[in-house]
Amino acid sequence: MFNFFKRKNNVDGQIQINKKVKIGLALGGGGARGFGHIGALKAFEELGIKFDYIAGTSAGSIVGALYAFGKSPAEIEKIAQNIKRSDIAKNVIPFFKPAKSDRLEDLINKTFGDITVFSEMKIPFCAVCTDIKTGKEIDFDYGNVAKVVAGSCAVPGIFTPVVYEDMHLVDGGLRNNVPADVVKKMGANVVFAIDVNHLRGTGTNSLSTVSVLSATIGIMMQAKVDQTMQFADMIFEPALESFSPLKVENVDEMIKIGYDTVMANKDKIQRMLELNPSKIGKYFTRS
Repeated sequence: MFNFFKRKNNVDGQIQINKKVKIGLALGGGGARGFGHIGALKAFEELGIKFDYIAGTSAGSIVGALYAFGKSPAEIEKIAQNIKRSDIAKNVIPFFKPAKSDRLEDLINKTFGDITVFSEMKIPFCAVCTDIKTGKEIDFDYGNVAKVVAGSCAVPGIFTPVVYEDMHLVDGGLRNNVPADVVKKMGANVVFAIDVNHLRGTGTNSLSTVSVLSATIGIMMQAKVDQTMQFADMIFEPALESFSPLKVENVDEMIKIGYDTVMANKDKIQRMLELNPSKIGKYFTRS
């Protein structure tokens, strides 16, 4: 059904890809740092890489869903440049006065337009959420896109949970922040993982309640990321640590960093994708 990509040899700077390779992309969470995913997609597009499967968590679910629906990286970039903090939430006091998730849902609905269900996607896509009622990871490839993606982005303490069916959905990063394993299960034999928040487990020097709670969540999330990253063949870590995950400024800078991170690994990507899938093995290449 989805076998419509044609692999191309080196044309206009594009890399050579073995036609047997099924490529998956895992886009991690990281709040506003997720703008870096857009730059990565721009680079992959220039290199002629088309993805057969995509999974995303939190910010990665927004970018991944838009791309899976057929939006180009340039179109997604324009959307990102027009987002304001007030479009997402107002008067948030982290962990004490979280924003209602309605505004987040409205923004996603507006962004996606007429596309409402997963079956309309051009590339198989999965959005990762956590059901706070059961504590379980829910990998959605069905249902209402705006509800699911909003749930994947609903960071506890920042947003209230998104009520969907009999679930209370919150940030998928609590269970799986960089879903490389999900992409592998979808059928990919080569998995690229983009981690825009790779310093999440480093802790904090601050003794403030907000900082300590935030660092605690990051440390717990990192333990699961270490497990899921075993399913990634190449791991890209854009240097976005100087940007706040809560501020939507500096979009262009973060996009450029994501782009440069992928392009800096062009030769490694080439060597991997020209191989037969059975010979690729595990590269575990961190950019």
